[in-house]
Amino acid sequence: MKINIGIVGYGNLGKAVEKTVLANKDFNLVAIFSRRTVVSSFNTTVEPYENFKEYSSKIDVMMLCGGSKSDLEIQTPEVLEYFDCINTFDTHAKITSEYEKLGELAKNTNHRLIMSCGWDPGIFSIIRAMFKSIGGNEPITFWGKGVSMGHSDAIRRVKGVIDGVQFTVPNKEAIKLAKQGSLSQDIPLHFRECYVVSKKEDEKSVEEQIKKIPNYFKGQPTTVNFVSQTQLQKLKEKLYHKGEVIESFSNACGSKFQMSFAVSMDSNPEFTASIMSAYIYAICNLKENSMTGSFTNLDIPVSYLFKSSDKKSLLSLC
Repeated sequence: MKINIGIVGYGNLGKAVEKTVLANKDFNLVAIFSRRTVVSSFNTTVEPYENFKEYSSKIDVMMLCGGSKSDLEIQTPEVLEYFDCINTFDTHAKITSEYEKLGELAKNTNHRLIMSCGWDPGIFSIIRAMFKSIGGNEPITFWGKGVSMGHSDAIRRVKGVIDGVQFTVPNKEAIKLAKQGSLSQDIPLHFRECYVVSKKEDEKSVEEQIKKIPNYFKGQPTTVNFVSQTQLQKLKEKLYHKGEVIESFSNACGSKFQMSFAVSMDSNPEFTASIMSAYIYAICNLKENSMTGSFTNLDIPVSYLFKSSDKKSLLSLC
């Protein structure tokens, strides 16, 4: 039997999830739910967001594709009450509180939530945990250069912003020092480059608001560049990104080691959609084993990313 899927949100990530789900023969895309009036590029049924409750018996897993800052904190508990869910909540400072709060809701409603399920947080979380267990140090993570969906969404929520995009740029000197094991805390790891469309009279206020956004820009080297809508569209044409996790350590014998894990992607939303879709099988395995609550990628065995019929072949990857 196919797994019935629903999508909440039809921005860049929602569209990428739609394409990924439609390409998998194990999945059946039932409907997209949006607060905006949108039309699917693939003729998928589109419903107003508030109609999601009417599909409680028709959808197995709901993919939540809104932004962390203003969507997921509100929509996740609303939807989780009726469905098993996967979201990409990426506000690192709030993950623990969301995990605990939503875990209780999921258990009370007999559901499962895989949260913060993307590349970072997500698969990078797994790598950081693995590196720390081996080396004992806190791994250093670098992002970019590339378009951050979460930071771009945060910009677009600012009063006076017509449109915007944010590029995360790693500090090359910091990367070099991290690989040598000599990175100091006073060196910035990243620079935030914001490109914004707004009215001329709003520019000063917009820049001040952006630089004060907690968990995104406050306390970080941030530049705000005001551009035309045409210039911005060119910047948004390619939603590429990169990332790398690094750990350098010495063992009890004094030997030195350096570990790194890196990804490079043409499309940030399409890579994130591929990861989210892989964890649909994990929802099914959790359900099969009568497990409820909230889970991050750290809680999910790798074998749960495969159908039961495929698990025997996993030993070939050893």
